[in-house]
Amino acid sequence: MDHDRTPDGVALSGTARSSRRRLLARLAALPAALELAFIMERGSAGAGKDQAARENLKRQADKTTSESGGGDYSPDREERAFLDLINNYRRKKGVGKLSLQNQLGAAAEHHSQDMANKNYFSHKLSNGDSPEENIERFGYTNWSYVGENIAAGYETAKAVMKAWKSSPEHDRNMRNKNFTEIGIGRAYDKRSKYGWYWTTTFGSR
Repeated sequence: MDHDRTPDGVALSGTARSSRRRLLARLAALPAALELAFIMERGSAGAGKDQAARENLKRQADKTTSESGGGDYSPDREERAFLDLINNYRRKKGVGKLSLQNQLGAAAEHHSQDMANKNYFSHKLSNGDSPEENIERFGYTNWSYVGENIAAGYETAKAVMKAWKSSPEHDRNMRNKNFTEIGIGRAYDKRSKYGWYWTTTFGSR
């Protein structure tokens, strides 16, 4: 279920009493959107993977990283601004600082670029990868916790931070004390529905 939002972060209720046609027209006109947050602990679904599948993912991760330059992740000014914003926020909440991590960063950049270039908005990538699989393909395989927030239609770090803070699920990910590392990806394509796309990948090892 998508959480479509106006720029000021006020949720629009799907149970509004207006006609279905008017509601759908209103939703289609929105410039920004949020998707349900994703989080996974190794002891849950991740622990049941057999060793052969994990080794195969690791081989694919090595290949993806070498082909994409995943180790060369270089956040832009707004992505670095978001790192400062989230760490200031976590400090105020009494939660530890997040360190920028190259593999998580490369996974986040890839996801945002994929959404922008292929004009979709989902935690599932265009090739069918889940957030966990995307993160692991970029080499972040020995994790204890992973999570992801995505947003669309927000150009700046301040705007997307405000939107995620206003959503309880996304806010919980940003304040989660189990996370110690983060990747931040922002991408733009003028041909896409929302223009700007953000992904933050969270992890701990």
